[in-house]
Amino acid sequence: MARWRGLGVAAIAALSFVAVKVLPWALGFASGKYLYQTVAGSPDAQTLTTTQVSEQIDRQGSQVFLAIKQEFPDDYEAVVEKIATVARLGNVEQVRNASRMAVAGLRQRYASLLSSAPASKAAEALGAQLAMLNHVMARETAATCNNYLRQGPGALSTPDQDFLPDMDKIGATLFHAFGAAKNVGLPAVAARDEDWSLLAEAFISSGGTQAEMDAIANVSPEFEGLCPAIAKLYAAALSLQGEPGRHIKTTLLYEIARN
Repeated sequence: MARWRGLGVAAIAALSFVAVKVLPWALGFASGKYLYQTVAGSPDAQTLTTTQVSEQIDRQGSQVFLAIKQEFPDDYEAVVEKIATVARLGNVEQVRNASRMAVAGLRQRYASLLSSAPASKAAEALGAQLAMLNHVMARETAATCNNYLRQGPGALSTPDQDFLPDMDKIGATLFHAFGAAKNVGLPAVAARDEDWSLLAEAFISSGGTQAEMDAIANVSPEFEGLCPAIAKLYAAALSLQGEPGRHIKTTLLYEIARN
């Protein structure tokens, strides 16, 4: 039983270490893309309004900004105002940083809600993490994928071209989970020993091994199969049904989002 609890702790450590890098990176690129296309160097940048910024964000089709707008409209207006203020200076890097900081602040503010998220929304958010990892495994070498797990999207060869939609979905599903948790009123829960035991059983049933468990626990860059091991862990968590499944999913997501 102790080693299964250890797997739970290791899973939280590994998933938190990786996923926390994805959302701010994606948001920085999203706002940077927006600026390059519509603001930076424009003679109208100094008179840019929040309405214009919001309209351009809508045209860009950013899922994460749309999710914030739907779930937390007051916060969305504040973020857009911050982006517009910095964009009037025409400095792309400053806008990227402002976007990262603003949305990271929202993520940390609402992270505690995740323990009350419904299982369906938690599954969507965790599923987006798995989809990103599967995409990375399909497109990159094992060594690059391992570096992605340790360093975040900056380790990928072409993150802006190939992986931005995946990262955008990760952010969007997370904020939809925040919103659902705020509105649904389910009791807050945390994964218990028996839940971690069920996760370990599901992990083993999907072909997981002790070597993979050790690699996850140590985030071992030299372990060639680290990415497939993490993918099995995500899949095992997603396979759990009922309240144990909700406990595991929401606990993992909380550890990801609170950093």
